[in-house]
Amino acid sequence: MTIYLYKKTHNLTGLKYLGKTVSKDPFLYPGSGTYWKRHLIKHGNNVTTEILKECKTEKDVIYWGQYYSKLWNVVESNDWANLIEEAGPGGRWGEKSKKKLSNTKKRELAKLTPEERKQRMLNSCCKSESYTAERIEKARLGTLGKKKTKTEAWLKNTPARIERIKQVGTLAGAQHKGKTWKLINGKRVWLVKEN
Repeated sequence: MTIYLYKKTHNLTGLKYLGKTVSKDPFLYPGSGTYWKRHLIKHGNNVTTEILKECKTEKDVIYWGQYYSKLWNVVESNDWANLIEEAGPGGRWGEKSKKKLSNTKKRELAKLTPEERKQRMLNSCCKSESYTAERIEKARLGTLGKKKTKTEAWLKNTPARIERIKQVGTLAGAQHKGKTWKLINGKRVWLVKEN
């Protein structure tokens, strides 16, 4: 599997983004950074993509991702949309990255009126005020009558279930080896993979 390490540059604003993808066409892949995606929504997906490295392992991605992150100072520079350095799966959050994200959020909130800010806080899923009696009752009714799975009988049968899954999984895997599937009219149709 090839993992592409790329640099994207927005053609209108000049903002850059360092990222990685396993997509077959990295030129069509938009990028996954939070700040970068917001920028694309606001200014459009008018970008130039430059492939920096074609890596074969995650270890290579980490090495080259950190190399370019440090070389161009992608986290601290305002020319880059990266909030964290490109260090493979998940990246790494540093104090400066956290501060940059915090400042971005503060700027977003500053654009809101006091009433809009208040409404946003009231609608937050983290605030207990958003759990109205009506909402709690609706959640309770949604679980009524549903089978609770972790009963004693369920736990006792776990080893047998795992064995069944292993057997079925092996058979299913052998049956479709070398194939891929595609949804056609809402149904999964197995096709022979094209190399």
